[in-house]
Amino acid sequence: MRNVFSVNKLRRIAIVGVGLLGGSIGLAIRSAGSAAKRIGIGRRMSSLEKAAAFDAVDEITVDVAEGVGDAELVVVCTPIGVIRSMFERMAPCLPKGCVVTDVASTKAEVVRLAEAIFPKHVRFVGSHPMAGSEKTSVEFARADLFQNAACIVTPTRRSDPATVRSLRVFWEELGGHVHLLSPARHDRVLARVSHLPHAVAAALVLLADAGDGTRYAGPGFGDATRIASGDPDLWRDVFASNRKAVLRALDSLGSELGRFRRILETGDDRALTAWLARAKAKRDAWIAKRYAKKEIEP
Repeated sequence: MRNVFSVNKLRRIAIVGVGLLGGSIGLAIRSAGSAAKRIGIGRRMSSLEKAAAFDAVDEITVDVAEGVGDAELVVVCTPIGVIRSMFERMAPCLPKGCVVTDVASTKAEVVRLAEAIFPKHVRFVGSHPMAGSEKTSVEFARADLFQNAACIVTPTRRSDPATVRSLRVFWEELGGHVHLLSPARHDRVLARVSHLPHAVAAALVLLADAGDGTRYAGPGFGDATRIASGDPDLWRDVFASNRKAVLRALDSLGSELGRFRRILETGDDRALTAWLARAKAKRDAWIAKRYAKKEIEP
């Protein structure tokens, strides 16, 4: 049986793509007390130099083979649109027994690619830390980004159990609370709690702007639409790679809005209050759990 690793026992960790998430992983690794050499891999030396200046990584390179060659753990933080080509570039260079994970917002397609591309001596399991913002640059990276954040690990029947446990330990040591979901279930759930909210935020902005309403908008509008400021190219790839699940989530949203419409049409104020109160109670319960000092899933 393979050993379960701890971040404090690793010597070399490669981070492919050192933006907000990659940079925060690098900072969190050091904050967790690890002395591992953090290798930053990217396309532009200028961006990597910025990551090094922020102490997100220790060494930098644009040479993928050089960066992953001796790594015990590789965390791929590139956009979904380039993840296939990155996997193909990495595959011949990964050392035997190396653990590889990623932080992509969709999982079924990414995991399928990884299991098809990586050689058998590489241990891949997908991950998705539910942390970040509409900002993407390393200058917004934080060592505490994953504190109390849900971190989803997505094993399949082909996944090595020790690798799954190792990645669970890894995200817990970075401050997260780990949930195990299949790649398909991950994509169905995330369509509702992440991908659809981004589409709705974008739609609200476009709706308001069509009537010149944004000039009158207040902070509530800003809170509800903050994520619409996310990178359009990144989100295009998210929606494209999770198309079916997002379409189903749109249907469900239509049904819920239809319920709200019927309540308004009937003038049933009691039902309107109950509908709003139910949403408030659900969100308040999530907030209380999300920001609790300790949130440990059995």
